[in-house]
Amino acid sequence: MLKQLLGVYEAGLVNREAPKCLFPETLVFNEGWLLRLVLREWLAGSGGSRFGFLPFPEGATAYTEGQLYTPFKARCRGDELAESHTHVDGIVGDFSISGTKSGIELKPDFRYIAAFEAKIFSRIAPGVTNTPGFDQVSRTAACLINSVLLAQPQASYSAHLVVVYAKDNRHIDPGAYGKGHIEDEITQRVQPFVRAKEPSEAIVRFDAGWKDVLQRLHVWFLTWEEVLGSIGSDELWRFYELCKSFARPSAAALPGR
Repeated sequence: MLKQLLGVYEAGLVNREAPKCLFPETLVFNEGWLLRLVLREWLAGSGGSRFGFLPFPEGATAYTEGQLYTPFKARCRGDELAESHTHVDGIVGDFSISGTKSGIELKPDFRYIAAFEAKIFSRIAPGVTNTPGFDQVSRTAACLINSVLLAQPQASYSAHLVVVYAKDNRHIDPGAYGKGHIEDEITQRVQPFVRAKEPSEAIVRFDAGWKDVLQRLHVWFLTWEEVLGSIGSDELWRFYELCKSFARPSAAALPGR
């Protein structure tokens, strides 16, 4: 896959003296494709078990751009508190794809689930339209927790939320997204639904169990440099450097400017 992507890019270059690409380079060199390449390496066993969410269990399924179902769905038409389901950049574990073609449903006997958010220089989204204070990490955690609760797990399991970002991404401070922060944001998010005159079955179920699942959820922040260093592929490093070169913000867009 990596060689093919690099081949597509090289075939798209024209003008020998000043090569230009026939398409926006970010169609190939972006965090989505970078994560797919890394997941492929991890599924093959590359990188060992340096990180606590590795190795992936034998037989685990991997998927990108999957949807985790939110517990905060619309209670009526035009519900101003509601949100749509959350798309995650990658997910690995014991699950199936529902009739929506991208909806993730954990199996009742699932052993392992890991959701991945991939960044290069972009920020953690601070919120969504109806809830500007519910950031991307907390929202993804809530949807992952909801998926666990929907599965009603019958055995012990391991759950992980992994955020991977560029080492020189000055927008992301991992210390700002600890378990305490996530718990506070989910608490504030769920309370208006709980206080409703007739809370939905989904909210009652979520409110009864989300804190227990959060305690078991492992949250990881890793840099691409750490990840690629553990895999040790020169071609993958080259791909990453090209991703950075095309994604790098202008000096004026950097913090403190």
